[in-house]
Amino acid sequence: MKKFEDLSFYEILEIPVGASSYEIREAYKEALSIYNEDSLTTYSLFTDDERDRIREKVEEAFLTLIDEVKRADYDRMLVDSGKLDEQILHGKERGRPAQLFSDNKVNYSNAVSNMVRKKIEEGDVEDIASEILSQERISGSDLKRLRQAIGIKQQEVFEITRITVSVLDAIENDQVESLPPLIYLKNFLKQYAGVLQVDSEKIVEGYTRQMALNQDET
Repeated sequence: MKKFEDLSFYEILEIPVGASSYEIREAYKEALSIYNEDSLTTYSLFTDDERDRIREKVEEAFLTLIDEVKRADYDRMLVDSGKLDEQILHGKERGRPAQLFSDNKVNYSNAVSNMVRKKIEEGDVEDIASEILSQERISGSDLKRLRQAIGIKQQEVFEITRITVSVLDAIENDQVESLPPLIYLKNFLKQYAGVLQVDSEKIVEGYTRQMALNQDET
């Protein structure tokens, strides 16, 4: 798992190296809406200190990348430190950070959400959900077992949350090295729990405990 402190400004804003000024501004506004202290999406996931730290890095990333001179100096620093290939920087094809959310902005109806809700109502999964939530540690396989018991496919989770299937795979298979930074992971777990209609705080707490154990064992 890559640490938040090790993310480049492009990765923090989730934009390609060749992003336009418009893309930078839109990504900045999106990040602020997610990590604002009034955000319902991340309200219970971060301490005030964590939220302040995220917003400070988002602000720093924006102010650097929106300024042409500062951005050029920053890109040169990335190249000199080996974090960015100069051919990517100056080539016709611009590199993208590892995708966390899909960049497909097509609007979709509530049909998938309604279908998932119906499956949960019709499925006899209360015992499985209660068993999982009673555990001190919750693994990705627990989440996968509940999802499959309900009859929901990963693609359906993606349709509702826009979290890429590769990230969902990493979560369900406890692939610590492939997981996004904890700051992002907490938000993804909350959204995933929302799809499964289980207590998001217990899922986040239980999964992060299990993740910490997995890291200690590696």
